[in-house]
Amino acid sequence: MAWGIPEHLEFTPKLILRYDNGYVAVGVDGELQKILPDGTLVGKPVRPFPTPIRDAVIVNHTLIATWLDHELLLARMAALDLRNDFTAGVNRGELRVRRTIDKSLHPVGNEWSHVLDAEPISLQSNSDSFSFVLWRKGVYNLSTNSVENWRAPEPNWPKLAKIPRAMETVATTCSDDTFEIWSKGGGLMSFDVKSGDIIEQKTLELDGYVNQVFKDGEHHLILYNNSHVALYENSEVILNAKLSGPINYAEWDDKQKGWHIAGWRELLFLSLSKQDRIPLQEIAVFIDAKTGLYLCNNGVWDIIDSREEE
Repeated sequence: MAWGIPEHLEFTPKLILRYDNGYVAVGVDGELQKILPDGTLVGKPVRPFPTPIRDAVIVNHTLIATWLDHELLLARMAALDLRNDFTAGVNRGELRVRRTIDKSLHPVGNEWSHVLDAEPISLQSNSDSFSFVLWRKGVYNLSTNSVENWRAPEPNWPKLAKIPRAMETVATTCSDDTFEIWSKGGGLMSFDVKSGDIIEQKTLELDGYVNQVFKDGEHHLILYNNSHVALYENSEVILNAKLSGPINYAEWDDKQKGWHIAGWRELLFLSLSKQDRIPLQEIAVFIDAKTGLYLCNNGVWDIIDSREEE
């Protein structure tokens, strides 16, 4: 994909999602905007629903997202067809007076939408389905048309039972084979993503609490204690490193065998043989390993260096 440096975003970005026709930028207040392969922004940012987006994934041409409002104690899960334009939804004031399920409001332009009766904790996808965890409800896998494939109880790690909050789900990862759930205390449970059968359940010995996990194949990047990372491969921690702060995004580079990291006022490349760090004035929220493009929380894109298109 040939990229120019995109125009500045008019909102504070939370995450960037890839799909076949470019990218989708997601804002901290629930804004959505498409970006074409040449870096051109499509239209203006739009909020289909007047609450922040908790998580979002793309499966083929479908954006699946969860919207969450802690004050109003409401949550939605909906699918938007990326072949259509995003459409602005109602204002937040209308949510206050439409509280019953039969009168509930939903993201505008949805293919389907559900009222969630528990907080959505984490959402991930693979090439044909998506999986998520609902607080104190369970684990679910659905197809893009909202048909449930399987469900399972929330994971339980007996070894962590006496440690406060150690069994709370903090991260999930998904591939075409497995769906992994990671707990704050280092618990890992792997499900067969097709059947929902438990493949593996164990506890990692880490010197702190897990915050986030990124995965590509057998390569894991684990953020713990908000500023430390562990490279985890083949059931073994092979490297620990100290960062400046949390991670917003990380991407595996198979050519260089390491992780490109969008961190707290820094960009990093981390591998067994190399650790490069570029300080930033702003907080990085995304980096593209192939192009060197990165995005900061002020909505400004830049590029690390010129790279040959692969």
